[in-house]
Amino acid sequence: MSRFGFFFAALLTVWPLQLSALTVNNLNRALVPVADHSNAQLQRATRAGFSQVLVKMSGSHDVLRNPTVDAALGQAQRYMQRYQYIREPDDSLRLQVHFDTQLVSELLRSAQAPLWTANRPPLLIWLVVEDANGRHTATRESNPLLIDALTADLERRGVPAVFPLYDLQDTVAVSVHDLWRQDALTVSRASQRYGTANVLMGRMTELAQDRWMGDWVYLYDSTSTATSFYGQEPSSFSLEAVDFVADRMAARYAVAAGDDMGSQILIRVDDLADYSDYRAVLTYFEQIELVDAAWPAYLEGESVVFRLRAQADAEQLHRIVALNRRLERQLEPDPLQHGPLNTALAYRWSQ
Repeated sequence: MSRFGFFFAALLTVWPLQLSALTVNNLNRALVPVADHSNAQLQRATRAGFSQVLVKMSGSHDVLRNPTVDAALGQAQRYMQRYQYIREPDDSLRLQVHFDTQLVSELLRSAQAPLWTANRPPLLIWLVVEDANGRHTATRESNPLLIDALTADLERRGVPAVFPLYDLQDTVAVSVHDLWRQDALTVSRASQRYGTANVLMGRMTELAQDRWMGDWVYLYDSTSTATSFYGQEPSSFSLEAVDFVADRMAARYAVAAGDDMGSQILIRVDDLADYSDYRAVLTYFEQIELVDAAWPAYLEGESVVFRLRAQADAEQLHRIVALNRRLERQLEPDPLQHGPLNTALAYRWSQ
């Protein structure tokens, strides 16, 4: 389903304009520190890893308080696919464990818990740091420990992220002073070149005795939410930021299966010029985790009506489909001559 071999490779790659969504790999994978290869450590790490994956796939720590999920945590090995031990360069040991994606999805559905599909919108991160060298934008070259911490925490929550180029176009559009003031309007305008709807601004200051303080502002559409931080390590600053923004993104994009789910939904797509367009749309629908099956129900000219059996209602499904920029929603499409008059959703396929 994805063009990317590893999730963290996507985190530090700057993508072209008009980014809409990325397919996140390894939502079913967790990395957990262990002391040794003992069975006791294996069982503890498997449960901890299962908790990580449940949070990553649902989008919220709240899932761990669900009674059905809590009972399943005691049987974490039942959901495990494979595991291996990894010796890190600093000689620490970690367990890398993969869980069965289908079984985890079925568990979340049976618990009527949210499911955040692997098709996720990227997060654009602007970050400025004030330290002994003054104020500067944070990059892998200037602040490697902070960027490494952000990368690890973003993977832990399954949030694909991109970082600005900080090239001439960026420096003309937004200055370090603008970032430090957290000028939402200026940063939003500068972010348009990256085509991302989700933007995170951060600023942090190094105080005396290796203490840090900072602020994060999450921008989406015309809204903003903020949080502050005070602590000892930049990694804590990263941890709080990622949990802060991941919770808010998941609240927007995750879908909870309800008792009335599993119904069939008719979706019309216009401007399908040839078979390759039709095949691309059908394949896209089939790859949405909440869609159990998709097939063509009616064909007329360059319009196809697809029938989807989905674990979501029409508007919930639209929140996912809207991430695909090639599918432009039509609220009042021209009626088909002989096909269904009322489809739940209608789109125009753009080339």
